[in-house]
Amino acid sequence: MNSKTNLPSLTALRGIAAILVMLFHIDVIIFYRELGSLIPHKVSGIITKGYLWVDFFFLLSGFIINHVYGKMLSTDFINWKTVKHFLWARFSRIYPLHIFTLTLLILFAIIFPLISPKVVDGSWTTFFAWSAIWDNLILVNAMNQHNYLSWNIVSWSIGAEWWTYIAAIFILPLVHGKKIIQNLIVLLLAITAICLMVYHKKNLDITYDYGFIRCVAEFFIGTILYQLFLNMIGKKWLQSNSIFLTLIILLLLIFHYQWNDLLILPIFCCLILSSVYNEGLIKKNLEKRIPKYLGEISYSIYMMHGFWFMVFWYCLPYLKSNYGITELNVWMKLGYLTLFIAITLISAHYTYKYIEIKSRFKLRQWINIES
Repeated sequence: MNSKTNLPSLTALRGIAAILVMLFHIDVIIFYRELGSLIPHKVSGIITKGYLWVDFFFLLSGFIINHVYGKMLSTDFINWKTVKHFLWARFSRIYPLHIFTLTLLILFAIIFPLISPKVVDGSWTTFFAWSAIWDNLILVNAMNQHNYLSWNIVSWSIGAEWWTYIAAIFILPLVHGKKIIQNLIVLLLAITAICLMVYHKKNLDITYDYGFIRCVAEFFIGTILYQLFLNMIGKKWLQSNSIFLTLIILLLLIFHYQWNDLLILPIFCCLILSSVYNEGLIKKNLEKRIPKYLGEISYSIYMMHGFWFMVFWYCLPYLKSNYGITELNVWMKLGYLTLFIAITLISAHYTYKYIEIKSRFKLRQWINIES
């Protein structure tokens, strides 16, 4: 295993990306509940294109997995002990919190209608489809098993990640430390898959409907990106503060003008490399306490905001029915935004501490995995 497993700059970016995905879903709730939007969708795609930050997660995941496990899997992948170490480490990382949020939502689905029967509208049977429980439990909820998102709506990406880890056992040995031709073949296959998906769907918002393929393709682009990092390719150009800020501006332009989703991927790749190459002001700020901590609890932010999505989705309609509110004004939007972010961050702090860390430690201790 790579001895230098910690990349603080990337940790901070992961936290920022989780918050931006959360903003996207905060807007989804009020828009589809016909209460307005955080920013008019015709004016800017800054928030409505927020689903693309999941693609950033997939690229980043490939980069980090290659960083931490690439050497181990590429030299000893046929050893069952090595495979078990890798898969159990990843399982103990993602599954406990997944099960915790799923349990919370099962309790919500049972109890809330008893308290407020009016909440059961047409979306209830879709979001809380009991037929989809099994698919969520075994993490096949991104393989077109159902034509809808269900339960914790963000967990499709967790299912996609899990099966991508399994694919990584076979693909990483073809990438890590190998000749450029092998990397180019994997890269070409990944890009082809992504282009075909975008051609079919018109964008990258692919979730329950073969989101697994989206994840696999971008994950392996991330692994190849790590190969560039190992060879310090582009460091002289990408390490400057000005290039990092230029990349941020390009991202804002792509989001704002809602340009083709495929344009975002090379910018994300350059952003990842720029952040790990940077030794100046950007690194200093990304490694500060708050950005770093947001990155550490980013998985909890991501999963817990999926739970709170459901709570707000079914509570906000009461504003329309009980108070005659047809659209949220600026102050209502600000209050809603603040409340959603606050309870997500607070709950994420505790789930990280008591669910993520403790469960991970106990599960890894069970089969004697140290890291």
